[in-house]
Amino acid sequence: MGLKLQYLGWASFLFTTPKGTNILTDPFLDGDGELGIPATPVDYMNLDIDLIAASHPAEDHFGQAVKILKNSLKTKVLGDHSTLIISQAGGVEAQRCELTTAGATYIEGDMKIKAFDACHIALGHLPDGGLITGEPLCYIMSCEGCPTVFFGGDTSITMDMKLWGEVYKPEVAIIGIGGVDLSGRSLDEMDPEDAAICCRLLGVKKVIPMHYRGEDYLARFKAALAKESPECQCVAMAYGETVQL
Repeated sequence: MGLKLQYLGWASFLFTTPKGTNILTDPFLDGDGELGIPATPVDYMNLDIDLIAASHPAEDHFGQAVKILKNSLKTKVLGDHSTLIISQAGGVEAQRCELTTAGATYIEGDMKIKAFDACHIALGHLPDGGLITGEPLCYIMSCEGCPTVFFGGDTSITMDMKLWGEVYKPEVAIIGIGGVDLSGRSLDEMDPEDAAICCRLLGVKKVIPMHYRGEDYLARFKAALAKESPECQCVAMAYGETVQL
């Protein structure tokens, strides 16, 4: 039995390990019409979640995290200082807030989650309207007998990916290939062409694109991937879809 992966939407994936550990990434699930992001079709408030692994506290990545954490008292959150400060300010108990930073490894059940610096900025909103900045992260997630997965969060292209590929040898990458709509302008932290280069740098054999709006982005990514890393398979998932890795 391998690693089960369900795509909830945007940058949110539910990982289920062979031993039943459930880890959710970046739960922005209610969508935002102004940003051009649809809501998930999944009833996420009834999911069994052991840990939320947050890349950073931006609204389009951390949107419903506190809501989930307050609804499920067994669920913990893993993230940088800013992510945990926002969680606690929203009413989540400190003992359920697990700190990580670049280079640190956190173990949840049979899953190892190693954090790395994302090439981005962590900017989140406090309940009183204030802003807080922090350390944006990406993760390499591994468990015995399953493919190692790179989860990019909001990272842009960086040569660090070549090092991570050589040292940690991820087999699957989950990376953004687009961005949100800002008054008609797309804010793409990593465009499809850069994302294809990242697959080559990481040396992955399979990629799951995320964080994009529209089939044109996907078509551009597939075309670029065929040039940059032709041996890498693109697995484009629909919201709510589940695959076995």
